[in-house]
Amino acid sequence: MPTRTATDPEGTGGGPPPPIVSPSRRALNWLLAIRLIVTTTFFLGALIIQAATGVILPLSGFYSLVLLTYGLSLFYVVLPKLKLSDTAQAVIQLLGDIGIVTGFVYVTGGLYSPFSFLYLTVIIVAAVMLRGGGLIFAGLSTIAYGFLVDLMVFRLVPLPPNLVGEQLTIPTSRILLQLLIHVAGFLLVAVLVSYLSESLRTTYVRLDEERERASQFAALTQHVIQSVGSGILAADMEGRVLHVNPAGAGILGVAEPDSVAGKPVEVVMPMEGLRWPALLGNAAAPSPRRVEGTLRTSRRRLGFTVGPLSDGTGNQVGFVVNFQDLSEVEQTRRREQLRDRMATLGEMTVRVAHEIKNPLASISGSAQMLARKDEDDPTVHQLLRIIVDESRRLSKIVDGFLDSARPHELRKRPVDLVALLRDHVDLLRRTEGLAGPSEIRLDAPDSLTVDADEHLLQQVFWNLSRNSLEAMPDGGSLHISVVQEGGSAVLRWIDNGTGMAEDLRSRAFEPFVTTRSDGTGLGLAVVYTLVDEHEGSVEIDSRPGEGTTVTVELPYGRRVK
Repeated sequence: MPTRTATDPEGTGGGPPPPIVSPSRRALNWLLAIRLIVTTTFFLGALIIQAATGVILPLSGFYSLVLLTYGLSLFYVVLPKLKLSDTAQAVIQLLGDIGIVTGFVYVTGGLYSPFSFLYLTVIIVAAVMLRGGGLIFAGLSTIAYGFLVDLMVFRLVPLPPNLVGEQLTIPTSRILLQLLIHVAGFLLVAVLVSYLSESLRTTYVRLDEERERASQFAALTQHVIQSVGSGILAADMEGRVLHVNPAGAGILGVAEPDSVAGKPVEVVMPMEGLRWPALLGNAAAPSPRRVEGTLRTSRRRLGFTVGPLSDGTGNQVGFVVNFQDLSEVEQTRRREQLRDRMATLGEMTVRVAHEIKNPLASISGSAQMLARKDEDDPTVHQLLRIIVDESRRLSKIVDGFLDSARPHELRKRPVDLVALLRDHVDLLRRTEGLAGPSEIRLDAPDSLTVDADEHLLQQVFWNLSRNSLEAMPDGGSLHISVVQEGGSAVLRWIDNGTGMAEDLRSRAFEPFVTTRSDGTGLGLAVVYTLVDEHEGSVEIDSRPGEGTTVTVELPYGRRVK
């Protein structure tokens, strides 16, 4: 139910109530204002009649009632100071009104007064402001009117000035008929107005509840729209943007969602090879067709559907575009495909590896023995040496293939990445023929610890650093950095080497993909496997001639210092 607030003192939940629906402070002020207006109108009317006739009319009693009404109104103004409830104040004012009306009826002729209808105004106000007040004040009005008639009939009060000198001999039947008419009229009006006022209260409460529900539903809808991870864009029938949610603004590269309101949708969401007028024209189709395209501004791959935007009556008033950034979806799909491929290779490796390594060992051993027995023939010796070297090379490839495909037994423990990287960089600088003229720089905090297998991390670092240095045969700069982002440790290898083309970059983690004639193409496959086993991720960003950046993210990072 609605509650009263500083901006909504009546507790209406969003809209002002009718002027008089309950004995509230606002209703009492309205009642006071109406009373003063009616009294002043009668007073000015009397003055005008007095001035127009030029005759001094017997209006002294009327003027006294006017003064009494103004005095009571002043009392009603200060009545709240007594800390009475609004209902009590309403009852006091209505009782005063019955007294004023009775006095006015008396001075204007009593039983013959044409103003007895003024009781109806009191009854109507009581029926509207107080539940059951209509019948109560109808009874009080009847009592007041009947008492006045009795006083006048039995000459217990002086006759009004307009009846002085007349014989007030009214048949009892007429008096009873007059009273019956007034009683019936009072009760009928009381019942009718009470019914209407109760209906008004009920209607207003229902309206207030519906308004509250609508407000809550609108707030919930807005919250949902603001919270969803996909983009939602609304446009009018002319294709002008009405609203875009924060997620959609982020995908479209819009800093302020409100800044695009009123702009054409083709400006806010420019898609390559797509015509928005045609898409919007087909938006009313029963089954909206999913469309994919590339955003011109950021080159992001988006998938979206366009549907009609309808109002409460079902009439179409615009369009709704639901869109999503497919970049992450495609990356996830590629990772799953690569993981499946590696798993398949692992199964094959287990079956084939021993069948290859054992004959290789035999071939290599036999060739070495033959080389020692026939050292005099240089041609035979050279051929045997080639057999031994190639056998060792093939064995190395098989070992690397096993390393990239088979699961490893992780022995996790807290590892200080910074200390491990410092030792790794020192080893790189001392390794002859590897670093060469290249500059190796490490940026890292004092300490950053993750739960990992130290030996496997050394393999990851070695493979990534060797690839970066070998991509700079004439020297260059290798920048290794590690930072903490959220709950993960993020490591980056940044070189200014030859870089990779897009087709090669997309397949870089697959086995046997390499740019070097003497490479096995297993280094990055091993890196991917080891990082994936640590529940991390590895990404490559590279362009030909612009160098390469490899980003490794390891979870469960925490600062030690």
